[in-house]
Parts: sequence; C-alpha cells; structure tokens
Amino acid sequence: MMGLTHLLLVVLLVLVATYLPGYIVVRALAGSRLLALAFAPALGAAAAGIGAMIAPFVGLDWTLLAYALASAVLVLLSVTLARLGIRLPATVLDGPLLAERRPSTRLGWGGALTAAIATAVMPIAVRAGGADAVLERYDTLFHLTALQHIRDTGNGSSLELNAVASSTAQPASYPAAFHDLAALVPSIDIPIVLNGSALALAIVPWVLGTALLARVVYPEVSWAPPAVAVVAAVIPASPLNLWVHLSPLPNLVGFAALAGALAGAVALWKSLTASSETLADAPSQGPGASASARPWGPSVATLAVVGFAGAGLTLLQPNVGVTALILLAVLTTVTGFPLWRTRPWLIAIPVLAVLPVAALTYTPLGARVTGFTGGLQVPWWSALGEVGLGLLTIWPMALGVLIAALWWPGLVTSLTGPHRWLPVAWLVMAVIYLDAAVDSPLNLSVLFFRGQDRIAIPLAMLSCVLIIPGIRWYADRLRISRRRGRPLRAPLAAALVVVAALGVLSSVPTRLDNAAKNFAQDYPGRGRFLQADELTEFARFAPQMDHSTTILASPYSGAAHMYALHGLPAYFPVAGVALTDEDRAVIEAVPLAGSSPEHCRLLREHGIGYVYQERRPYQFDPAFTSLGQGGDDLGTVVFETDHSRLLRVECSPAS
Repeated sequence: MMGLTHLLLVVLLVLVATYLPGYIVVRALAGSRLLALAFAPALGAAAAGIGAMIAPFVGLDWTLLAYALASAVLVLLSVTLARLGIRLPATVLDGPLLAERRPSTRLGWGGALTAAIATAVMPIAVRAGGADAVLERYDTLFHLTALQHIRDTGNGSSLELNAVASSTAQPASYPAAFHDLAALVPSIDIPIVLNGSALALAIVPWVLGTALLARVVYPEVSWAPPAVAVVAAVIPASPLNLWVHLSPLPNLVGFAALAGALAGAVALWKSLTASSETLADAPSQGPGASASARPWGPSVATLAVVGFAGAGLTLLQPNVGVTALILLAVLTTVTGFPLWRTRPWLIAIPVLAVLPVAALTYTPLGARVTGFTGGLQVPWWSALGEVGLGLLTIWPMALGVLIAALWWPGLVTSLTGPHRWLPVAWLVMAVIYLDAAVDSPLNLSVLFFRGQDRIAIPLAMLSCVLIIPGIRWYADRLRISRRRGRPLRAPLAAALVVVAALGVLSSVPTRLDNAAKNFAQDYPGRGRFLQADELTEFARFAPQMDHSTTILASPYSGAAHMYALHGLPAYFPVAGVALTDEDRAVIEAVPLAGSSPEHCRLLREHGIGYVYQERRPYQFDPAFTSLGQGGDDLGTVVFETDHSRLLRVECSPAS
C-alpha cells in the first residue's frame, strides 16, 4: 500500500511540476486556458532542461528549488513581454474543451475516458505487480541509473548526463529534460519515481494533447475532443505502450507532449493567418502609441512560445524536435500556399522549419545519429500492411485494425477539405515510417535511428484526429443523422457503444501478454536482467556491503541495477557501455587476480570490491566472458543463487 501511495505522489508532483510553469507563462501572455494546457508540458520540459544546464554554472544542485528559480525567471520574462504589449492572440482554443453542457453527456464521456484509460493501464499494473517493478529493457537500466546519478551528484545537465554510460564517468551529452522533471521527486525509491513519471507523462499530455488537437482542427464538432481522447487512450501505438514495449522514455514523453504543442501551434497559426493585422502589413504607429496596441505583438509572442516549446521538445529528445519541425513545415506549406501571393514572407516559415532537418540529415552536424546502423527491418509488403491496417510495430492488435477502419475514410475525404494539411502530414509520417521499416537507402528516417517504433507515435496521433471525419463519413453514408446536431436514437447509440466496448475489451488479453513480456518475473523464451532470487539476496546483503567500492559485473546482469535499487555502484553502469582498453584489462584480470598480485592490484586500483558472476545473463556478450571464469580464489562468496554468485574481492595486491 505504501508503494502505491508513493506512486500516486510521484504522479501528482511530476504533473504539477510539468504543467504549472508553462501554464502560468501562457496565461501571463494573455493565452486562453486551453492554449496554456496545450503548451504547458513542452514549456515545462524547456524550463527543466535549460534550468538543469544552467544550475551547475551558478553553483546550484538540481532540486525543486533550482527548478522553481528557473520557472520564476521564465514567468518573469513572460510578464515583462506582456507589459510591453507582446501578447498572444485569441485562438480557436478560447472557450471550453467540451461544448456540450448536458450533465448526462459530460458524465458519459467522462466514464468512457476513465474506462479507456483503465483498459490501457490495468493490464500493465497487473503484470508489474507493484509500484517498484523494474522493466526488463536496456533503456530502463539507463533511466534508473541516470535518476540515481542526478540524485547523488545534483547534476542533471543535458551536457553531462551521458556520463552514466561510461565506466570512467566521462561527461557527455544526452537530452535530459525528462530525467530533470522526474528527478524533482525527493526521497522516494528510484524505481517508483521512474514508473510514476512514465505513467504521468505518457498518459496525461498524450490524451489531453490529442483532444486539444481535435478541438483546434474540428472546432465545429462538439464531440471531437472527448472522442479523440478515448481513442488516444486505447490506440495500440501509444506512448504508454511504447514505454513497456521498449522503454525509450525521452522519446515517448516528448511525443506525448508534442500532441498539445502541435495543437497550440496550429491554433496560433490559424489565428495569425486569419488576421489582417500581420507583421508584414501592420500600419506604423507613432512613438506615443499604446504598448497594448502593438500590431506585431501577437507574432512575436507566438514565436517566443512556439520556439521555447520547441526547445523543450528537443531537450526531451531531439527527434521529437525534428518531428515538430516536419509537421510545422507541412502545416505552414499546405495552409500558407494560398496566401503566398499576397504575403510572400510566409514562404520563409516552412523553409526555416525544414533547414535544420536537412542540415542534420545531410551534413556532419547529425553524425552522432546518422552513423547509427541497425533497427528492425521487415519486407516492404509487411511494412505496407502495418501502416494500412493500423498494425504498427508497437503492440499490434485487432483493435488497431478497427481504429484504422475509422481513420481511413477520414484520411481520404480530408485530402480535399479545408483541413488537408492533416492528411498530408499523416502521409509524410507514413512515408518516413515505411522508410524505417524497410531500411530504405533514402534514409528519410535516419534522424529517428531508423526506428519505426518512434515514428509510430506521431503517426498514431494524427490517426486519432482523423477518426472525426471518418466517423462523419460513416454517419452520412449510413444516414444515422439527417441533420446536424440531431442525437442518435437510444437503441442505435447503445448498439454502437456496445460494439466499441467489445472492440476495446478484445485488446485486454494482448495487453496482458505484451506487458508480461517485459514485466513478469518469468516469460518463456525471454531473458531477464533481474531474477527473483537475486533481488532477494541483494536486498538482504546490500546494507552490510561496502558502498564505497564498485561491483564488477556484466551490464547485462541484474547487478547493474543495484546502483538505483540499493546505492551499490556498478563498474559498468548501463547496457551498451563502450569498453576502453583499460576496461577490457579489468575484465580479463578476474580469473587471474586470486593468484596474481599484479591483476589483483588492477582490480583494487579501480575500486572494485565485488565481482558478480552470472550463468544466465540477459544477453550474452563475449566481451564479458572472463567475468564468469574462475574466481574461486578471489575471495569469499557473499551470496549464491542457482544462476549467479557475488564474490567479495579479498585477494592480495602485494608481490
């Protein structure tokens, strides 16, 4: 029960920390409540990411105090801009999210959304078995270690966080905004902090953001926001499912925040392009003009908010920033094209959005990503089936096909409608997904590490919104309603609700099985970082172990997790760590150190107090083979299981 209480505290604190600063900033700039909610996660990530980079230079540890100061500076800047007459324009997001005022309708949508979120979350909770469960994925180990590192060192800078991937703690860059937000939670166990942060930031910004996007695109459809929110909660390719599927938390949290940021950007763009008072054709004003009447104020405020939100998305994960630029380029090209004759300066906006993407793709600036090789490759017909049938690589299931049957008509009909930028954006993301799926030589997906799992999230986001014209197409063809606004007859409405409920519930067995693959203590055919017996033994002996020394173990063993779980440093902190020549020498010294003072001295010089040997590692890597050899004369056995043992290094370094 205490674990669940701590989990709920983490969820609450992380959501408040993520939403509050950005919400206040947009409201200070005269933005509406919904516009503030749309931008808040991305702005909160920017405040955390930038604040954590500045904190070491001013002598501050990364804590709630440092974040509060960074947020206060951001709010002060927004208030200053507002006093100078630089304010956001009115947008389609002014007013309530749900126009329907009847209590029964609101209650019905609220119940549907609650049931949808429960359907998505409960199978994962059941298989996890506890608030402190640890996902059996490579990335989870990195995130656990990173959070413990920030808590220990007080340094959450994106310029240095990748030090956790080095045996020598060599500072290196890694987008740290997610970790900076999660690390604001003090005292609670790191696994609970990670799980609570993942749940909060994978669900709330995603569901709310897609609902706001639907409100922006289809403001005339009163039921669009709640319908899209329900679909977003249960769609297979969601950030929540990607968390359990692969655990790339910065990616999925960034894409969850992208939904709202895109909604806000579209709303502001529509407002600015519809206004006759633009930066290009604004009348000049005399020196005595009122600051509140500045015609260029809305444009400047928009650039400031959208730019800062883009920085936040990039600090969550750069390929989320790349996706935002691609979508903005599509939006401003498709909707701005008719205006280019009278406002030629609008051409610069999509050009400026595309330039950074092109530079990263085709110049050495993106070499750190473009040099990546690997990824899941499938035949072209399989890739087309994934996209066409809604069976994207994240948890493909029959429910995805049912949802695809809704958005396909919406995609086709929207291509000739006033919202054609939306299907064009979908087609662009689909092409990038296909490029990743087949490892195309065009390398359109190279900035996404050629991983279709990442691209699946923005593709699913756009698909969710496209169900609105899809449902309306079905309604017109089936003559469900003869005139706009006429409610469905009770029997037909009940039948549709039952069909939808059965479709959603049909996904539960698949969700349970997919969650078990990475959460259950045992799953046939899949290895495990952590075994139940070693968890028990480490918990039993950790208090009496020497925490000033490190454990030498394969990063593909459970010992690597003990830094975050019990504060026991690991020599190889994360899976995938790049080995140096010195690291290899330390590994090869293990079977010799018991009888060779020289090799024993090498272990001692590197602060190694324990060696963990495992016969069933999560993944076999020949580089760590020597760790499991010999060792009988190295020292006493701290504990032993049927697949592993922990040795205390007691050899003599004297010659």
